[in-house]
Amino acid sequence: MNIHEQIDSFLTELGVAMERPQEQLSQPYEGDSMPEISIFQASRDHYGVFYRLDIINQMPELRVMTPIEQGDVKMNIYLVRLNQRLPLHSSFVSMGTYEGSEAYEQGRESALQHLLYATAEMMKHLFWSGNLPQMQFPPEIEVFPLLVQDERPRRRK
Repeated sequence: MNIHEQIDSFLTELGVAMERPQEQLSQPYEGDSMPEISIFQASRDHYGVFYRLDIINQMPELRVMTPIEQGDVKMNIYLVRLNQRLPLHSSFVSMGTYEGSEAYEQGRESALQHLLYATAEMMKHLFWSGNLPQMQFPPEIEVFPLLVQDERPRRRK
């Protein structure tokens, strides 16, 4: 049993359903890919919500961690990505592959962090503009549940 199967088994025992919507994502979900840049934030507008902002494979990703009352983990996690048709989508690839001057290279990471932060603000706005219970969101983003608690009561062993 590989590590992913072990985690799935463990989470199932806790009443958690893992979803990996590989066939639905515009880019394949590669859970083992290392982020180029990561930023963690607590939400200023939504109590108990945390965000993880990443650039993975030259694409921005936002993970939204929302608290819930039921289940052992007491949170749900959603992956938010930009729709490929959005012009910002290609900006991260262009910035990541451009080979510039020494001065540019020294400032690249800082510039990517600022670009990620600004893009994530838009992604958060679009996420909260959607209908989370029905999983309906504006077409500029794609949202996928990564960790969703089974909120049905269950017996303790």
